[in-house]
Amino acid sequence: MIYTYRFHNRYSTKRSEIRDEHDQVTGYVQRTYANPLMKVLDFLLEGIVFADYRVTDRAGNLRVEAKQVRTFFKRRQYILHYEQEDGTRTSIPIIDKKRFGLEEKTGFELEGRSYELHKPVIDWGTITLQGTTIAEWKSSLTLPPKAQFRLADPSHEAHVLLLLGIFHTYLHSK
Repeated sequence: MIYTYRFHNRYSTKRSEIRDEHDQVTGYVQRTYANPLMKVLDFLLEGIVFADYRVTDRAGNLRVEAKQVRTFFKRRQYILHYEQEDGTRTSIPIIDKKRFGLEEKTGFELEGRSYELHKPVIDWGTITLQGTTIAEWKSSLTLPPKAQFRLADPSHEAHVLLLLGIFHTYLHSK
């Protein structure tokens, strides 16, 4: 299943519709700020300071809340709070694992399993589980900017919004 959504500029709080391949709205992704001062500061610094996002389902129920851990001494990191449809709430830390180079690399734990996120410079980003691709994500360079998300493993259908939220948070933010 392929999903698409439009990007807004880095500091816009306008929500973007996530649409499936049948053009049905699956959910929404939106940048958030804790207060107006943070938004002004982020605007002045061209959207590179704060990277908090919310992903909601089509009914507006919060599914993923991504908060950037703001520190000057550690690598880029986020905490994602994931609420499943059954009400189970999980916190997922994501920490930058790349050493050098231009590609992105990180990992996370979900339901006792270790996943890897890898994004080469111009290719699709992938989330893998034990070497098998679960999902892919790529943003376009054309206007209007859009992202495509492909769920490669249907057994992860229940986690579509989480996987998309991880890609968006980690790869869209600076």
